Order: sequence, then C-alpha cells, then structure tokens
Amino acid sequence: MIVTGPIAMFGLILQAQLVAPLPRLPLPKPAAGAVLASVNQNRTPAGIASARVLTLAMDVVSARWRPEGETDPEVPIFAFAEAGKSPLVPGPLLRVRQGTAVRLTLRNRTDSALVIGGLRAGSDPAADTVQLAAGAMREVRFQLDSAGTFFYWGAFNGTGRFDRNWLDSQLNGAIVVDLPGASTNDHIYLMSEWFLPYDDRRQPFEAVSVINGKGFPHTARLTIPQGDSVRFRVINTMSFPHPLHLHGFYYRIEERGSQRIPPDRQMLTNTDFVAAGGSEVFSFLPTTPGNWLFHCHFAFHVDDEVSLVGVPRDSSEMASPTHPVSHVSTGHSMRGLVIAIVVTPAPGYVEPSMTNARNIRLHVQSEPYLLPGGVPAIGFIEQKGDTVPPAHTVSLPGPVLELERGKPVRIILKNNLSEPTSVHWHGLEIESFPDGVPNWSGLGSRIYTQIAPNDSFVAEFVPPRAGTFPYHSHLNDRHQINSGMYGAIIVTDRPRDLAHDHLIVTGGGGPPIEYKIESPFALVNGRRSPSPLHLTAGETHRLRFVTIHPDWGVSYTLRNDSEIARWRAVAKDGADIPPALATERPAFVVMGPGETSDFEFTPATPGRWRIDVASDESGWHIALEVIVEAKAP
Repeated sequence: MIVTGPIAMFGLILQAQLVAPLPRLPLPKPAAGAVLASVNQNRTPAGIASARVLTLAMDVVSARWRPEGETDPEVPIFAFAEAGKSPLVPGPLLRVRQGTAVRLTLRNRTDSALVIGGLRAGSDPAADTVQLAAGAMREVRFQLDSAGTFFYWGAFNGTGRFDRNWLDSQLNGAIVVDLPGASTNDHIYLMSEWFLPYDDRRQPFEAVSVINGKGFPHTARLTIPQGDSVRFRVINTMSFPHPLHLHGFYYRIEERGSQRIPPDRQMLTNTDFVAAGGSEVFSFLPTTPGNWLFHCHFAFHVDDEVSLVGVPRDSSEMASPTHPVSHVSTGHSMRGLVIAIVVTPAPGYVEPSMTNARNIRLHVQSEPYLLPGGVPAIGFIEQKGDTVPPAHTVSLPGPVLELERGKPVRIILKNNLSEPTSVHWHGLEIESFPDGVPNWSGLGSRIYTQIAPNDSFVAEFVPPRAGTFPYHSHLNDRHQINSGMYGAIIVTDRPRDLAHDHLIVTGGGGPPIEYKIESPFALVNGRRSPSPLHLTAGETHRLRFVTIHPDWGVSYTLRNDSEIARWRAVAKDGADIPPALATERPAFVVMGPGETSDFEFTPATPGRWRIDVASDESGWHIALEVIVEAKAP
C-alpha cells in the first residue's frame, strides 16, 4: 500500500483507532552487520570544493537507524553515505555557490535496483533521474545554476519520490545553492517519514516522522539569544503538505524552492503550509526570551501516532492519568515534527506590566451528547460576573475573546474535566510562561506544567497586535480539539462593527478516532448547518476565517450557483497583508490548522451566496449560506 496524500494517511489513522488497541506487531529487524546511521544536522557540506567544482562520491548502503532515543526501537533503512564514511540521515549536504559544477560518483551497495532523483536542482523532479542497478557505480556530472533550497532522493526502481515507504524512505539529502556573497548562517531542517503499512486489521501501519533524522523530543534543540535574527530552510520530502507553526513570533517568508520573493511581497505569518516536495526559507526575530516550539500543526504529525515507542493508539486512552505513558505521567510527550527553541534573555529584560489587567474567566468542561452522533463535547464556557456557569455546558466554538491591543488581560482557566488540559493562545506574541506547552513553556526555572483536573491556571499577557487568532488545547490535542476545545481571539483597537465584521470558525466536530460518526466530522461556527451570514449590498464587509480542525486542510469558496465571487485579502494570521499582495482576487483560499485569513467583500447587489467549506481532499463539505440584503433607504 502506498500513501499518496494527507487524507490517505489520515484514513489509515482512523482505521487504527476504530478498533480496540491490541499489542503492536513486531518491527522489521535490520540486516546482520548493518552499520548504524548517524544523524546529519546539515551543518557541514559534503565533498571537496575547488575552482567552482564540487567533487563527491556517495554510496547507498543498508543501515540500521534509531529515529528516536538511543534506547528506543531500531529499524532497517537504506541510507546515503559519503564514500568511506558512516551513513547519514538525512544524506550528505550538497551546498555550493550558484554556477558550481558537480562531479558525483554514485555506488549502489544494496541488493536492490534504485532510482536517484532531484540532483539537478531546479529541473523537473520527475524527469531528473538516474538508474542505479544493484552493485552498480555511475558518474554523474551537472551544474547547479538555480539558486534555492532543494532535495535529492532515492527510491526502488520503478517508483518515484512520493512512492517511498519504510526501507527507501530516508534516501533524502538537502541541496542548497547560494547566490554569490549570500550568508550561509542558517539552519537547514529536512522533514521525512518512515512508514510501514501492514495488511492486518489489528494495526494498519507503523510510522515515525523526523526532522534531520530524529523525532521529537530527540530533535536537536536550538538555543539563540534574544534579538538575534534567525533564518530557517525547511524541506518537506513527504507526499503531503505541512502547516508549520512558530510559537511566540512571526516569520517572514523569503523563498519557496527556487522562487525568491521580493521584499515588498514577503508575508509575515506564524503558520504556513509547506507544499509536498517543497521548501521554504524564512527568517524571524526572537524578541521575547523563553522556551518556544516550531512544529507541524497537524495533530497526527506531532503526537504518539508518529512514534515507534510503545504508546497507546487511542487518543482518549492517552488522556488517562493512569496510563503508564500518558501525557500526564511522562510530562510533555509531543512527538515527530517538532523543534524546541530556547531564547536566552538579553541583559535587563523585564516582562510587561499586568497593572489594571482585565479579567476573563473561562471554564473547561464537558457536555454529554452535544456533538453529532451523541458524542460528548469538550470545550470552553465563559463565566460572567460571580455566577459560575452550569456544569456540563459547553460553547461550540468557545466564546470569542475580544481583546484590546496593548491592554493587559488576565485569563483565569478552571479545568472541570476529569483529565488534564492546557490552552495555547495561537499566534499571539506574548511571554513564554502562559504560552501553554506543558512542561516546556517558561523561562529558566519557572516552567509551566499543565492544568490538572479541578485545578486552575492564570494566563496573563499583553496582546501587541490587532488581528484574528485561534486559541485551543495544547495537550492531547487531537482528542481535545476534535471534541470542541477551540475558539477565536479578535484583538482590535476599537469595538467591532458586528454588522460588517463576520467570524467563521472551522473546527473539529467530534473525535472520529474513538467514535464511529457519519461524515462530516467538522463544525462551522459550532454547527454542521451553520446560521447564515447577513450582508448588505453596496457595503464592505470583513470576513474573518479561523481554521483550527486538527486533522484537515480546509478550503473556502465564496460563490453562488453560477460564479465565484471576488474579495480583497486583508490579513494573514493576524498580520496585515503587504500592500503589493492586498489585492482583489477570486474568493478561494486553502488554510491549514491554526491559520487565519481576513478578506473584504463588497457585494454589489442583493442575492444569495454561499461559502463552501470543505476538506482540501475528499472528505467532508459544509455550506454556509450568505444572504445579501438591500441597503436600507
């Protein structure tokens, strides 16, 4: 079985969860005498560079690999190695100046015929291939003229870069072609996955997702000083996109593949899709000290589903305080595509004052039978004044938190669940301690843990930027967010005009991992059949989209039966769109978990439109009716 996209993989995940957890099937064993592959952090270029020529000899070998801890499971792979050196995951780094000629000798030391591709960076990856029979050696010469960030790959002969599963899955290596005089002070992160499908009802697959050869918490930790700008090169070798989220800061996208983005068109974002087989270069300024994360925002790419360590396969079971490997007993147990970042404080750093902070009280609790199919919901409800809200009541989505830019806020969270929880204020540039990552957020010895059952936590911060943001669970995310634990934050400079400012929140509609409910398992504004939006013809309306379904990319199309409307982009992830990009365009956008987008729409005449909200691949669809009424005389 070959997984060709995020929905295919997610379907396998659902199959795995709809049966009672059983003992895991044994992993394949590495071949006798296989060499242990080393982790490659992509810091040192391979080969010998002389007079604008790079000479490099690489072997493909059978190896054994430990994608997580040194005492965790070991699996067999094929790996690239510089001739005479240990195999590396990812393979040796090719980094040269633009226009460098490459003399590459390839030797296949495995017993399988292989195809090697992607060497001529910037060319058609499907056509740029080299056949390498078992035991064969070939010399390949080419010139790297396209500046940018790319990857080379290997696969079984007759397949391609998106057909690789477990044994050939780690035949990847980064290629960086620098412009003359460009800085090489950056961090190169290559994402890959080891995926073993089973033809067995008990367990359809094993998987581990890694960055530079390791899955979190064993990925390399990055320590940087406050105020020191940082550049990342991120390479996605997999067959599906990844919504990459940076806690605490915005990043500025400078390149995609070989496309250099002009400064006046560079987006500020904190969550962005990196395409399948694509790459991005971005920079950010760590203005606030503390512990932060950079991670994929698909919940099933950063939880125990993508780990080979013996962990539960049912996400509600992971919530149990008695489970020996739960989030509770072992602390923060994110896995997979995560990088930990420590920003050390500059001398004299002082946290913002919370004097005269506004108090908001939120309760996290459950309401039985609220979700489609009679599934219990987990979510938020706001306490007004001294009156405690009724137990077992939930608002879907959570109450909209209307905050003022530059004004301190104190949010008192009371956990009325029987399981622990945590809340992340996604995209807000705030202090680390209230950021909501259990056993990580904070600074020095002051580390946030979690919100235990019947306990409370006070999150204090000052939102520095007006915009649209989500807030959501950050512990056992797939279980709790799918159950309804999410909402929207709108930060403004003045009260909103609710007749012209409209919010559309798409999130989970029940945890399909534990329950068999009919599709769609998503909600728009808390419903499968959401209430219509009412607009006025001839007037400009702001549409704020918040996408926080943990498992799906979501597309939005504003249309009627005959045409797609046109709207103007206003903001992305709470940051204003650069003027060069704030243009009118067809009313269609695809967003990943955690992304927000704001658009302005001016309907010319009365009539009926709809916003089609759908999973980005075949899955589910919800129609949100838009009624445009005539302007009052």
